[in-house]
Amino acid sequence: MGTAMHPAAHQDRQTVPRDTPGSLAPPGGSPGSGVAEWNLTTDEVYWSPEVFEIFGRDRSSGALTLDQLPAHLLPDDQLPLQGMVTAALVDGRPLAGEFRLVRPDGAVRTVHCTGEPVIGADGHAESLWLSLRDVSERRGPSPAGPAPSRTSPSRTSPSGTSPADAAPASPSAAEPTAEVALEAAARGPANASAGWCDTLRLPDGGLLLTLGSVASGGPAGAAEPAMLRDALRGMALAEAGPARMLRLLDGLLRQCGTASPASVLCCRCEPGTRPELVWAQTGGPGPLLVRDGDVRRAGSTGGPGDAPGTVPEPYIAQQRMALRPGDVVLCLTGADLSAEAGPALDRAAGRIASAAGAADCADLAFDLLTGADSGPVAPSASGAGLLALRVH
Repeated sequence: MGTAMHPAAHQDRQTVPRDTPGSLAPPGGSPGSGVAEWNLTTDEVYWSPEVFEIFGRDRSSGALTLDQLPAHLLPDDQLPLQGMVTAALVDGRPLAGEFRLVRPDGAVRTVHCTGEPVIGADGHAESLWLSLRDVSERRGPSPAGPAPSRTSPSRTSPSGTSPADAAPASPSAAEPTAEVALEAAARGPANASAGWCDTLRLPDGGLLLTLGSVASGGPAGAAEPAMLRDALRGMALAEAGPARMLRLLDGLLRQCGTASPASVLCCRCEPGTRPELVWAQTGGPGPLLVRDGDVRRAGSTGGPGDAPGTVPEPYIAQQRMALRPGDVVLCLTGADLSAEAGPALDRAAGRIASAAGAADCADLAFDLLTGADSGPVAPSASGAGLLALRVH
């Protein structure tokens, strides 16, 4: 895998013996688990003997660097883990998650990890240590993905993350228990290389919605839509809010020397009795709210926000909107939608609002936006994508 998890981790170093004075060995883990540490300044790597056993790796082969680690995971877990680690290194906070690794003999093992970066005097991460435990027997054959830590202490991050940029807080136990239900559906793009539309149910029951477009005929180094989607998933599972996700994506694209996408919209909606849609965008239209027979523009086209990877310190604002049962939120991507789509969507607001579920809302809105309800979809609409969020 060509994407680096941290610019300092480039060489495969042998483990430092546990009893070596001044070794990297972090505090010991609980019985049956191993510990590992990657020094981002010196490129040294420490793995305890248990970690070698978990990976099925001979100690003479040396420990894996952060660059090498993703190649030993299942493809679906590589970028989510990368996003989770990147978020931890940038925000300087503890992390927890799960990933599936493939041993040299082909066996797949599910590993639970917890850890945190070690912050230096300059406020930047100097090393990353993890405690690793093989939980394959407890998880069984079902897929396992990274899960956010629910026990991380509150702190001010070295990068200066403001509370407004954090993921929305879950409802407190003192609130009424009658929670709304959230349902989402995605449609398009027909051309998978033009963009992506993605929904992800988060461990706390909330929903992540991300979508974006990649400029046609872009440079050879342009990021693939699937890579951008998976990186954003990993950041969300590390509890980053939408604005923080786009800033992290900016840093990731710069680190990899990858061209930026034309537009990105990240939305997060938490369950509860008073749900809110929290979003951040760069380029493209903002969310549309269908309520009481009207279509309301919740955000302006093209902002606020600088596209990731385009300016040294991008300005990205995070916005909020209260939701209530009966609301439908539509998020769009693709700049080649028909000119008649907007008015047609306004006229169909009542039909969209009365649709039974998110899938029906998405079908109706997508057909209107691409002109599919009046004939064959034009080739220019192949980059169009839509996400529908229904609040029940």
